[in-house]
Amino acid sequence: MLKFLLYLLMSVCFFSCNYPGKGSLGGWASITFPVPKDKLKLAIDSLRNTNPENEIPEKWRYDSEYWERDAGGIKEPEVLYIKKQPEEMYYFSYIPMEDNQSKTSTTIALRSVFRNGTWYRKAVLDTTEQRRISRRFYEEIIAKLELITNTKSRSENEEHEQSKIVHGDSESDFVLTIDSNKNIPTKKELSIKEKADSIASRLIQGKFEISSVHELEKVCASSGDLTMQFFTTTVEELFYSHMASFINYYIANPSSCLKEKLKQSMEEYMAAYEPKDRRRKNIEKENRILKKAERENLSPNQFSFLYALFKSINLQ
Repeated sequence: MLKFLLYLLMSVCFFSCNYPGKGSLGGWASITFPVPKDKLKLAIDSLRNTNPENEIPEKWRYDSEYWERDAGGIKEPEVLYIKKQPEEMYYFSYIPMEDNQSKTSTTIALRSVFRNGTWYRKAVLDTTEQRRISRRFYEEIIAKLELITNTKSRSENEEHEQSKIVHGDSESDFVLTIDSNKNIPTKKELSIKEKADSIASRLIQGKFEISSVHELEKVCASSGDLTMQFFTTTVEELFYSHMASFINYYIANPSSCLKEKLKQSMEEYMAAYEPKDRRRKNIEKENRILKKAERENLSPNQFSFLYALFKSINLQ
């Protein structure tokens, strides 16, 4: 009997170390699509079926089924696998809406990320990793669902991902913090990376502002720093969030540092694939961008910029 209890205790400990309990799940920002749930579910299925390289491998099949198999009370879990390094699985769920609003819109939220044999909830990750995952979830999943559904999603702001600005100084230079000893608010100067994240958050969540773009240009020269390794991805995400405005800006500023980072990000994306697959993947990505451009009614001059950008991408 004692041996059985010891075995049971060890099993529970092993399980809890690899799987977060359902009650402890804290999600990233909720994202709302202006479509009924059944339409969004079809879009998610389409995303899976049109990307065979992202089929969940057998080695992770059991772990991918955890939310449906063992996490009681969680209904309609969605798990998507991303093969490109870092290899990960993303679990997100549907959020019930009041007054049965799901008839016209659907809200989802990223709940947990799986890699290296473990499901990680948001609370156990540091801020840098939380932001990387948030950006990747948008680029690899949300942006593609927007293309499939021909809609634009709306994201709830995440407090930890959008700095609280102190007015009276340069908008993205300082953030309010609480002095734990004196329990009073103090000003802390942001690092180069924190400045970039703050400016990017304002642009992604709000309108295109040339002053914010100019601020981002100022920190662009420092993006070679190791702490800024995700800067190129951020620049590409910004480009998609305000495509027409950024194209006009890049046309007017051909030597823009941000424009070079956009090109670099697209090349880094292709470098993750085997050389034999890059041309096909590049064409697929170009087509997605062109479809978005068509929906946004870009001008012939703006399309010319896109074609020139595509042509400049090095696939070697």
